Amino acid sequence: MRWGVTGVLVAVAVVGIVVVTGSRPPFDPDAVPGTQVVWVTAPAGADRGTLELWQRNRMRRWERTLAVPAWVGKAGISREAREGAAYTPEGTFALTEGFGRLPHAGAKLPYLSVDPSNTWWWVSDTESPLYNQKFRCAEGECPFDTTVSENLGRTDPQYNYALVIDYNRFPVVPKRGSAFFVHVEAGRPTAGCVAVGDDVMRTLLATLEPSRKPVIGMYAI
Repeated sequence: MRWGVTGVLVAVAVVGIVVVTGSRPPFDPDAVPGTQVVWVTAPAGADRGTLELWQRNRMRRWERTLAVPAWVGKAGISREAREGAAYTPEGTFALTEGFGRLPHAGAKLPYLSVDPSNTWWWVSDTESPLYNQKFRCAEGECPFDTTVSENLGRTDPQYNYALVIDYNRFPVVPKRGSAFFVHVEAGRPTAGCVAVGDDVMRTLLATLEPSRKPVIGMYAI
């Protein structure tokens, strides 16, 4: 379910980021667990949309503090997301951790620095019990099919900074889809992830906090 946005918006562009205040959240505040929401929308079937960051302030008022263009899956946002389909999964999911090829000392969520050894993988082998999990192993010694999995250290620039979307993670269902992230954009649609500029990724990593139980909502409109 989605809710319309109303209210008066005041926007200021800062290094490619739009800071917006004075609006009403497009989601039900009672339906989210915490006080930070990353909200992604795109027209049905479109591969380009908008990412917003909503935060509840000390006065318990929700404010939209960020609004930027975003790439989504080349097939759009859909509840039909699955392995091998280029859909971004529709729904609201937790954001609990991040990773990246570049260090980010300011990250509030747990952040895995992917070292140059290229031994960190995200498992997309649907036959593996490690499906949709990160795992460290040397290529040729991994207990899963690396040809259908993602090497996190080799994906440049997308995995310079990334946030893990907790879609199909707890529990994991085989073939339902794996490796869905918010990551750095490469100027084109994704295979199902959400992609924004590297400056936006740095902002998100420095802003989202475990104690505020951040989630991401992704919806076709």
